[in-house]
Amino acid sequence: MIPSAKDRGGSVFPLPPGKGVYSGEGFSLFEMLVVLMILAVMAAMATPAVGRLADNLKFRSQTREISSILRYARLQAISRGGELRVTLDEGEECIFKLSGAVRETRECGLEEDDVLIMEPEEILFFPEGTATPALITFEKGERVKKIRVDLLTAMPITVR
Repeated sequence: MIPSAKDRGGSVFPLPPGKGVYSGEGFSLFEMLVVLMILAVMAAMATPAVGRLADNLKFRSQTREISSILRYARLQAISRGGELRVTLDEGEECIFKLSGAVRETRECGLEEDDVLIMEPEEILFFPEGTATPALITFEKGERVKKIRVDLLTAMPITVR
């Protein structure tokens, strides 16, 4: 019978000389705690930036939704061959009312503190692809976006 490493006084998994089980190599508890503290500080610094990013994405999404409603109104006026009137109902929720060629309501998707101002109070889209000029101002906190409805193309244009 051939003697195994264990029988010869050695280990099944031999270590290089001077490298025992308790050789002092690796990380100490203190070093691990320092690394965890650094990671915690970095995470705390990144949290407000992530919150601002989410708010900014929401603001852009709401601006696109308003523009989308105006493009839809233009398309309906052209495809149905009739005038379409868009008004803003600022009751409990922000709702665009479409009347004329189509009778519908579309929600703006705004939150409680958001402000939406439409000047004039009514936009008229014509079947030829034109519209009465209008300016819609969307305010969310300190951020402001203006959407202009072009007279000749009836397309909503975001203005800075």
